[in-house]
Amino acid sequence: MKILKSFLKTNPAPNFINPALSFIVSSARTLKIPDESLALIEKTASSAIALVAECLLAGGSDDPVIIGVFESEGKFNIEIINRGIPLLFTEGEFEGGIVAGSCLSEFRESARNADDMSIKNLGRKGQAIILRFNMPSKPEGDFSDEAPREKNILEDKGIAIRPLKSGEEINLSQLFYFVYGYKYIHESIYYPERIKDMIKRGDLISVVAALPGGRLVGHVGLVKWGSSPPVFEAALGLVDPALKSKGLFKDMFIAIIEKVKITPMQYCFFDFVTNHDLSQKFISKFGTRDMSIFVGCQSKLNQARLEKLGIGADPEKMDRYSLLFSIIPRVKHPFGKTISLPASIGESMEFLLKPLNLEWTPSSRFESLPDKGDYKADYDAAQSSVIFDLFDPGREAIESILEEWRSALKNGFQYAGIDIPVDKPGLGNLYDILSGNKFFVAGFVPRRFSDKLCFRFQSIGHTEVAFDKIKIFSDTGKRLFEIIKKDYERNCQI
Repeated sequence: MKILKSFLKTNPAPNFINPALSFIVSSARTLKIPDESLALIEKTASSAIALVAECLLAGGSDDPVIIGVFESEGKFNIEIINRGIPLLFTEGEFEGGIVAGSCLSEFRESARNADDMSIKNLGRKGQAIILRFNMPSKPEGDFSDEAPREKNILEDKGIAIRPLKSGEEINLSQLFYFVYGYKYIHESIYYPERIKDMIKRGDLISVVAALPGGRLVGHVGLVKWGSSPPVFEAALGLVDPALKSKGLFKDMFIAIIEKVKITPMQYCFFDFVTNHDLSQKFISKFGTRDMSIFVGCQSKLNQARLEKLGIGADPEKMDRYSLLFSIIPRVKHPFGKTISLPASIGESMEFLLKPLNLEWTPSSRFESLPDKGDYKADYDAAQSSVIFDLFDPGREAIESILEEWRSALKNGFQYAGIDIPVDKPGLGNLYDILSGNKFFVAGFVPRRFSDKLCFRFQSIGHTEVAFDKIKIFSDTGKRLFEIIKKDYERNCQI
């Protein structure tokens, strides 16, 4: 179903609130919200905007109030983003802060009019107050808002597989919109000027499928993530679902593999969505090496439906998608020749290292974790996920990470990964600490897209993951999946 989204930026001064309310009410009326509900929506939205405006003004912020409205899952959603004094909301109550009592008490009272209210922590982007109101249900068989474009089946005659031409960047953005809407994970694809600059710098190698008239119906790209050594990702792959075609993606991917062969690089990496294994089966022919599986790391809202792509049905009751991380090495030793690991990891994960021509030696059983340490957190609000780069492992740092993750859980985040360099001491100690805090293994990942390795532990908080719906093709990937599943059951289902 097509989701209507609209956004407004407005000054936080009081005389700008009424025009903002008109924007919200008009949007609700467009979605056929009953008149008797519009007054409650207006009252509730007014108090929320006033609260955010007060946070902005009191904190001296020059940011605007950002208001978004959209329909999702039978509800009318209002999202109001605060970039002023932080709003802290835990277990149904506000905590601390210096927000004046009048706006806060009025919002608490009027928020009861909403069918659901939550505050989502966006990290450096602030917080979003989200108000949800039930919408009248549509009669069965009403598909009036389905995109008619999907019904216009195209023939695959005379398709050319070629590089993207200068001036076609806007066509590529439009192609991604027709498949993903505005939900694709790499936001740069919606900025034609950024695409052009990336190609000019050598940060994007783009292969497209084009009809005789010039219309783009497919794309696969190589995105550069590291320069020393050069590392690329095979990404941005899609085919227009309106195209009646078989094998087009394979043709484009073969063309991009030829680019991999002639482009200097340490390795090329892939993220495979595991609600299907079609791409895994095909790309495995080119020598992929599976390294890790990120369980429940992505929201289904940022994935194109399998039905729309024409490759089957999405698994039912799966709110979070998992990724298989693999690489194609372009040098004999993409991560060096030897690494040191605790026996608990080295013995169980050795089968992942051999295809990388990498040997491991046991680290000392008496190796201890340093006291201090440091880390960096990278929050992704769109995926409700956070990755902690524990670049300097230490006891104080890991305690801070665990505390930060507990806070993120309360604010709606659902996936955490902790990446730990394998060349730092204390990995065995960290394994014990994290296992006792509902983290489980994921596998190996490159450290910041370099020729160094990290080991990732992961947590899915309170999320239920349908392990039986995760599809892995290769024998190596299946073996890793069983290890991950057992570790999850041992550490998290207590």
